[in-house]
Amino acid sequence: MKIILDQLQVQTKQSNEHIVFSDTITYIYGPVGKGKSTLARLIDYCFGGDLENTPAIQQEFVSATLYAQFGSYKCTLERSANDTSAVRLTWYESEANKGSVIAPIRAEAELIIPETELYNLSDMVYYLCGIEPIKVRQKSRDADSPLIRLGFRDIWRYCYLEQVHLDSSFFRFEDPFRGRKSQDAMRFFTGLYSERFSQLENELMKAVDEQRAKREAVKQIREFMDKFSLGSESDIIEELTNTEVQLSDAKRKKMDLHQKRSTEIHPTDQLRVELVRQGEKILQLRTAIEDSKEMVNEQRRLYSELITAKIKDERLSQANMLFADVHFECCPECGMPVTKNEDESLCSLCGKRKKAHKESNPLNEEVVRKDINIRIDELADAIKRREATIQKMEEKLDNALAQKEQYDARLQEDLANYDSAIIEEIRQTERTIATLEERIASLSKLRQMPQAINALEEKAGAIQGEIDRLRTELELERGKLAHADETVQAIAEEFKRIMLSIHYPGVYIDDCVSIDPRNWRVEIVHDNSSWSFWDTGSGGKKTLFNVCYALAVHSVAVKRNLPVPSILIIDSPTKNISDDENPELVASLYKEIYQLAIECREKFQMILIDSDFVSPQVEIPDLLTRRMAGTEDAPSLIPYYEGP
Repeated sequence: MKIILDQLQVQTKQSNEHIVFSDTITYIYGPVGKGKSTLARLIDYCFGGDLENTPAIQQEFVSATLYAQFGSYKCTLERSANDTSAVRLTWYESEANKGSVIAPIRAEAELIIPETELYNLSDMVYYLCGIEPIKVRQKSRDADSPLIRLGFRDIWRYCYLEQVHLDSSFFRFEDPFRGRKSQDAMRFFTGLYSERFSQLENELMKAVDEQRAKREAVKQIREFMDKFSLGSESDIIEELTNTEVQLSDAKRKKMDLHQKRSTEIHPTDQLRVELVRQGEKILQLRTAIEDSKEMVNEQRRLYSELITAKIKDERLSQANMLFADVHFECCPECGMPVTKNEDESLCSLCGKRKKAHKESNPLNEEVVRKDINIRIDELADAIKRREATIQKMEEKLDNALAQKEQYDARLQEDLANYDSAIIEEIRQTERTIATLEERIASLSKLRQMPQAINALEEKAGAIQGEIDRLRTELELERGKLAHADETVQAIAEEFKRIMLSIHYPGVYIDDCVSIDPRNWRVEIVHDNSSWSFWDTGSGGKKTLFNVCYALAVHSVAVKRNLPVPSILIIDSPTKNISDDENPELVASLYKEIYQLAIECREKFQMILIDSDFVSPQVEIPDLLTRRMAGTEDAPSLIPYYEGP
């Protein structure tokens, strides 16, 4: 799959940077924080990846345009900072064959180009590279599993070794979802992917099963007749009647088991009872708390009324004492002279009968005041006690709620783990019913046994012809896949060769490197022990493991013309490997990389990103280097940016 990058244009708020790529090796190096990894991620962004929002990207990034060649087409992929769902793709082969579309990253309902099968960016990249959209089974080992598309990004992860995953993930094989896609990508690369082979295999399996079923039916019927000496129609009728009785008993047993299951005490029933009790307790506590709070509010209102009454009484008593012997000659409101009333029982001011409390007994007033004070004190004490009771009830409510949560969790756990033996008994009974029903069906046909046996044997013979045809086609298709097995072995051998060449720690000449095409797990077998990527331990060894495997895949791809994209981007191939402590290891790794570039010149493109430049020992045609150090002669990706 020919994909060659020409250049990347990065538009920021204050600059427009152009990064030109060599057709062989482009080596970008420099200290941390100068935009090296960001450059690789922007390439990935143009291919539909996510954009890592570093402070520099958040503040300054405007858009990225990638100029590339897909197959025979000159293409550009444009994506701005705000283009979260699509990429503008433009292609040109000739004036008669050119175009431009807004390609969604994820497939949508509408076609990008009418009367095609192109729905998204992935389909467009395949199309421009001359490859039909790849379809694989959703479950690789299930012949009836529906076909789904293998996206370009599923194979792109073999072409872009991102720094963050180099020492933590082996091409996402450990991921439950992405791992299956990574396996499908390797099947596609090596030729083990064959939709036709799967189809033929499925058809053959169904034909063989059908033939076996018919021949087994003939065999069982004959064995059945021989076993029970069913020679006459009356014998067959008798056996049929007995079998029907057995079937009736089995169905009755199944019904009884279902009834038993519905009435039998469930292991979680007691817990459910406790939950109900706890719920009732919580309800009672909440009701009691609400009632108590209402009573406290009522007592507080009464307390306030008594306080008000006490104050009014005290004020009235003081007023009586103050004005007891006062005689008004003028009205205090308007100042007019007051006409003296002859009736001393009437007020000289308002003319109304004087209040009786003037003549009230001071002793009685004191009793009333003491009673009010006592009631005020009693109410205050009652309010205090009831508030304390409310607090205790609220604590009980919190405990009850916590207990209920524990019961709920236990219930869910018990329900998940519950697997009653009665279910297995029901299933066994159902199998017995199915067997008896099959026997009844067979017995019902026994009256016409000779004709039935002949018909079954004729059908089995006819199926044999179909089986022979399918096997012939499968052998032809398998011959094609045999080459794929050789390819898998070639990758394993190349992987071992590279590891030995760079002096990978713990790998020896007598070791065996195997790749299981069922799960694409790579194992190094040493004596009686074996290990893989996840057993290497150190981050540096994991990085080397990933890099060596990617080099092996691309090396074999070039030599065997496999449909692997002809580009490899490695961000920090010496991650976690100190050049000072392991100079020979670093040198041998780059020697292998440079050797691959020389052997695969004009067929393969590499972009290397590292902290330091490792000079090749031999001349590399078209080697292009770019240092990013944040200086005038070696500017950063965003030259003017000085933030974090």
